[in-house]
Amino acid sequence: MTAALVFNALAGQGSLLRGGELELHRAMLAGGVTGANVTVATGGGFAEAVRAIEYVTAATERAAEEGARIARTVADLHQAAREGGAALVLGFQNATPLEDRIEHVHAFHRLGLRVLQLTYQRRNLIADGCGEPADAGLSLFGRQVVEACNTAGILLDLSHVGPRATRETIDRSAHPVAFTHVNLRAVHDVPRNKSDEEIRALAERGGVVGICAVARLMLPGGGQTGATIDNLVDQIDHVTQLVGVDHVGLGLDISEGMTRESFEQRRAGFLTDYPELRLGGDFPFEHYYVTGLNTMANLPRVRERLAARGFSDEDAGKILGGNFVRLLDAVWHG
Repeated sequence: MTAALVFNALAGQGSLLRGGELELHRAMLAGGVTGANVTVATGGGFAEAVRAIEYVTAATERAAEEGARIARTVADLHQAAREGGAALVLGFQNATPLEDRIEHVHAFHRLGLRVLQLTYQRRNLIADGCGEPADAGLSLFGRQVVEACNTAGILLDLSHVGPRATRETIDRSAHPVAFTHVNLRAVHDVPRNKSDEEIRALAERGGVVGICAVARLMLPGGGQTGATIDNLVDQIDHVTQLVGVDHVGLGLDISEGMTRESFEQRRAGFLTDYPELRLGGDFPFEHYYVTGLNTMANLPRVRERLAARGFSDEDAGKILGGNFVRLLDAVWHG
């Protein structure tokens, strides 16, 4: 019998922690998560990203006896599931490490990169992010990057990409693409979230939407009052009703081990660099993530709520990992 695959389409960069160990990996094992797309770069240049990949790869190798591995193929994900381990998929949340060299797409693929988000909020050489008011589409270089990722076998992620570039990428890509970690504009109308129209376009080409667990993105006022696992399942149900159960999964965007201290550092750094992600105000540490879901170790709670809401075991399996693994299999060429 094939072991069930549970896949988190986005684990935050803050998950890469101290002392050469991956706290992320232990949370995955505790939650029964067999694979996760882990962010190794959100910006910077080529050399910085190479160093980040080397750090994550070396740290994972040190944790190999505990079942950690880097997944470069879908077969690696299946092997991790069979052996009770956890596989990390290397991803970038910004294409700036490509600099202006198309050959860097293939260089990063050889180093293990398997997921590439084209922009992070702002404008780069490829396209505009969802935080840019001009909303320009793909540049000529961006079109080349889409084609190169299709050829190499790298999944294109459009989570933080602006509406025009999102639609243009969906239309131009030879392979399905993903929103690895988003929430719904139909519920909370902010630029960071995706519209029903965008979700339909993605699904029509075979893509998958990952619902994230960041409370302030999930609901109006969620940063102040919090959000629940039922609110997260509501969003899964919305996508299911809109485009079918084969096009929705989880991309929790949880940075494992976040403490009150690291939260304050994030507020002073990252959320100051990208003030639009505050969504107009501050929010307490307790309401950063969905209540009861601040770690992948708690993912079984989502399965429980899916069952309570009437999702079959088969459909829950698709949502918890099967849909994203099918997508990766199509894009990675096996």
